[in-house]
Amino acid sequence: MGDKNAHGPETRLAPVANEYALLEPIARQLAAANLAGNVRGASEDPQTHTQALDFPRWQADLSYGLPAFGNWIKPRGNNPPDGGALVVALGPDEFLVAGHHVRVDFTPKFDPSKKRLFLEVAEGSFDAAGKWKTVRIWNGDQSDYGLNLRAEGTTLLRVKLATY
Repeated sequence: MGDKNAHGPETRLAPVANEYALLEPIARQLAAANLAGNVRGASEDPQTHTQALDFPRWQADLSYGLPAFGNWIKPRGNNPPDGGALVVALGPDEFLVAGHHVRVDFTPKFDPSKKRLFLEVAEGSFDAAGKWKTVRIWNGDQSDYGLNLRAEGTTLLRVKLATY
C-alpha cells in the first residue's frame, strides 16, 4: 500500500502527474520539440532559489518562494522545495509554460537594453486532437511581475513575447 499522507509519494508526484496530463494530447509534438532542442525544464534546488533556462532569443528566469506580487523581494525558496517548470519554445517569441510553485519570467538575450513585454498570456489546454483551447487571457495584474504558477501542476500557458 502506498503512503497516502501529505508527504507520501502520491502527493509529491501529483504536480508532475498533472503536468503530464496537461501535455498528453501533444505528446508527439512535445517529443519532436524536445528532439529539436526546444524543451527545457527544471525542478527546485533547495540551495539555489533561482534558475535560468536558455533559448536562442530569450532566457526563462525561474524563481522560487516569491509572493504573488512584487519583484523587490529576494527569492527564498519553497518549504519544502517542490517547485518546477517546463518551458517549450513554439517559435522564436512564443512559449508553452507549465509548472507549480514557481514564478517564470523572460529576459531578452538578443538586446539586453530592451525589456520584456507579454503580448499575450493565454491559459488553456489542448483537446484530444492536439488543438489549443484558450480558457482565459491573463491581464497585467496576473503577469506584470512574471507568471506565478501556484497551482499543483494544473496551469498551462501559451505566452507570446515582445520587447520595448
